[in-house]
Order: sequence, then C-alpha cells, then structure tokens
Amino acid sequence: MPIPLVMASHDHALTPNIPGRSDDVHARQAAEASAWDPTPEWVEAAQRGDEDAFGQLYRLHRPAIVRMARLHAGIDGDDLVSEVFMRAWTALPTYRPTGVPFVAWLYGIARHVIVDHIRREARSTPLAELPDRPVEPRDDDRMMLAAAIDALPDEQRQVIELKYLLGLRNPEVAEALGISIGAVNAKQWRALQALRDRLEGER
Repeated sequence: MPIPLVMASHDHALTPNIPGRSDDVHARQAAEASAWDPTPEWVEAAQRGDEDAFGQLYRLHRPAIVRMARLHAGIDGDDLVSEVFMRAWTALPTYRPTGVPFVAWLYGIARHVIVDHIRREARSTPLAELPDRPVEPRDDDRMMLAAAIDALPDEQRQVIELKYLLGLRNPEVAEALGISIGAVNAKQWRALQALRDRLEGER
C-alpha cells in the first residue's frame, strides 16, 4: 500500500481559475489534507492480516521506538525494536481503537520490552566483564538522563516519554493517560523541574 502524498504546487499556471474560490477555502482544504492520518486504516488492514499495512505502521513509528531504546538501553536497538513490533503484530487482534494514538499503544509494549532487556543485561553481565575505564561522557550523560527519567513518578515519566520521545501533542498525551490537558501541563512542568534539579545536582 503506497503512502498517500498530498502534493501542492506554487505554479499558478497549474492552479485552475475557479470563480468564487477564496484563500480561506484553500487554507481549510490544506489543513484538512495535512490533518488526515492514514494510521487507523493501516491498523484495520493489519488486523485483517495485511502485512504491507503493518509495514507502513513499522516505518512510521520505528523512529520513536528507536529513540526510546537509545535512551534507556544505550543502543540503536534493532533487536529491541524488532521485538516490540513482533509483539505488536501478535497482540494486534486484541487492539481496540479508543481515540488514543496508536503509537501510545506501541509505547506500552516498548516499555515492557526495554525493561525486560535491561533486567536481562543486569543478570547476565559478570562483574569481570564490567568496563575498567570510565564511561564515555556522552554515554554517561545519556545514562544520567535515563536514570533521572526513570526516577520520576509514573505519570510524569509517561508525559515526558510520550511527548518528547514519541512526539505526541499535549491533547494526545492527555487522551492516552486519561487526564486533562491542564494536568499534562502541570506534570510536564514538575517533571522538567525535577529533571533539571537532578541533572544539575549530578554535574
């Protein structure tokens, strides 16, 4: 299934001269076109077993899951990302649209996969194999940020991850967590303050 493209031209020679068509109409049509989201159609098709539709979902949402894996596990995480989407494909028949963005459902799966990975790594790394030199500063910064985010109260952490890692807007975060937009704003503010205080205290 090809990804639909909305094409616009600035070449007036290609724009039909239709009497009565105002700039407001053009603006509204452009807004409606840009707001159209094919995700629900892809999800429905994937639930019917359409692997191409699921491939579209994979390409659309993979970057967000990679960001989560990179922050929390310190790797680009092809294996982790593959496991997230394998679990999603298996669980897809149970998915029910509730108005919450599909990526928020993927987020729940990704959190479990990443936490399981971190626990496995902690159990399987012998002390003798721990590095005998300091961690590179860039990786050290990532680890401090990941630890600071994980230390937040659950809903504050979820707000930060849903907004800054998965790219949801505040109304979408509110819908995903079942809270008001005002509560999202308040939790975001408190979370950012806590992260700043913790990170500044560790430098």
